[in-house]
Amino acid sequence: MATKQDLERFVTREHFDAAIKELKETMATKEDLRQFATKEDLERFVTREHFDAVIKDLKETMATKEDLRQFATKEDIEKLRSDMKRIEDKMATKEQFEAIAISVEDSGRDMVQYLLEQRGYRCVAERLRLDAEYELDIYCNAGALTAVGEAKVRAGRRDVERTVERIRELQRRWPEKISGRLVPVLYTLVAEPSAVQRAKELKVWLIESKREVVALEEALGASA
Repeated sequence: MATKQDLERFVTREHFDAAIKELKETMATKEDLRQFATKEDLERFVTREHFDAVIKDLKETMATKEDLRQFATKEDIEKLRSDMKRIEDKMATKEQFEAIAISVEDSGRDMVQYLLEQRGYRCVAERLRLDAEYELDIYCNAGALTAVGEAKVRAGRRDVERTVERIRELQRRWPEKISGRLVPVLYTLVAEPSAVQRAKELKVWLIESKREVVALEEALGASA
């Protein structure tokens, strides 16, 4: 049987050495503990470095009141919608505009025919269409006189010149459509001053709504 001394020797030499070795491997030393931050380290880090960095990042990424002012508010959007609706209500649709244009052409033909009949020239005013690209709004051939031209809602200088250019093209390409004296005519609801001046220079019969701005007789003085 083992004596007390044998047991003490066994614990001391073998088991005790193994236990000490295991403790050394598993327990942290002072050197190990130095690798970890202390409470003071954490407080210093958050205060001086990390906190400043976080605040800077927030300033760069978050929108300021000035930034938000650049965006439309709900009230701004509602006001825009309201303004757009008012504009849409006031604007003529494509169909309405076409209806106005057709009405002006009809009025122009009726007025030209009426004014010519008042002077003894009988004819039926109509639209003249000769090919896919050439068309004139007003064409009234009375035999001794042929009135040809355009109808515009609003006429300016260029409209007068273009009317004359179109009529000269008619003379060149379809001379058989012209009988007697040729009268260039431009009918409009509103004649700009530039249109009146140019019509007098080019001898164009200019009719504004129900009145002759440049009379037929003036246009016949030296027609194109």
